[in-house]
Amino acid sequence: MKPAVAAASLLAFALLPWIASTYVISLAFALFLTAALAQSYDWVGGHLGYMNLGHAAFFGIGAYAFGIIFARGGGLPLAWGAAVLLPVVAALLMSYPFFRLRGAYFALATFGLVALLERLASNLAGLTRGSEGLTIPTGYRLYPAYYILLILCAALTLGTWWLSRSRLGLALVAIREDEDAVGAYGVAPFRFKCGTLTVSAAVAGLVGAVYTWQITYITPGDIFSLEKAVGPVVIAMIGGSGTVLGPLVGALLIETIREMLRLKTQYLALTVYGVMLILVGLFIPGGLMRLRRRAAHGQS
Repeated sequence: MKPAVAAASLLAFALLPWIASTYVISLAFALFLTAALAQSYDWVGGHLGYMNLGHAAFFGIGAYAFGIIFARGGGLPLAWGAAVLLPVVAALLMSYPFFRLRGAYFALATFGLVALLERLASNLAGLTRGSEGLTIPTGYRLYPAYYILLILCAALTLGTWWLSRSRLGLALVAIREDEDAVGAYGVAPFRFKCGTLTVSAAVAGLVGAVYTWQITYITPGDIFSLEKAVGPVVIAMIGGSGTVLGPLVGALLIETIREMLRLKTQYLALTVYGVMLILVGLFIPGGLMRLRRRAAHGQS
């Protein structure tokens, strides 16, 4: 995307709350929430090559850390800080045992983490309110929450653009393509993997906090749902995993379909995810952004 187009798009979204209805802002909020989760996932899944089905675990830890502290009278700075710090701690703790696994084994292990946290959140009712749900003090927060996610998505896009052109990005791609060869050249892949997962977890935790702050009511079944676990993976793959704009394009497509079909249950949403993945796999391998790139090369 050209800088002028990117700047114009950012300005348009910044002005949207001044000219659009609350309903439209709510749709844009959902879009940026979905996009931010997919973008932060794709640093690990797309650039590093590790399919992390446990990204929802970091989202959930951030959501519950924020909700528990805020519901008990803790200030916003403490709640925001915990929502970012605790997922980082979780990422550091899981890095060594989980990154000893690769491929499907890594994906299954991380998915198991989501299931474990869902059970813990359900059983620790004294802390999380369990299946009854955790409620925080209400307030009209749609506009500030919208702007937080807008800024976050813009920062993630800029960061991914930088990553794709940096030596760090080249190192991640090298690990993705042949991790053993990278290690043979004296580079420690674990440091890159741990660092990438940590940053990804911090962003997911922040998104979870914004979600709780705006929605004001969360349950384990929602936060650690199957849709939350597979959604970022599917969205990144549809748009083009490992590309700068792929997760954004995938999020826009999925949220548009969700709104058109009024998908209110995770089962219908999962059905759409499955159908879209099949179509992309059959007709657009690599995702929409890679198709666009191939078309551009074909014309030149």
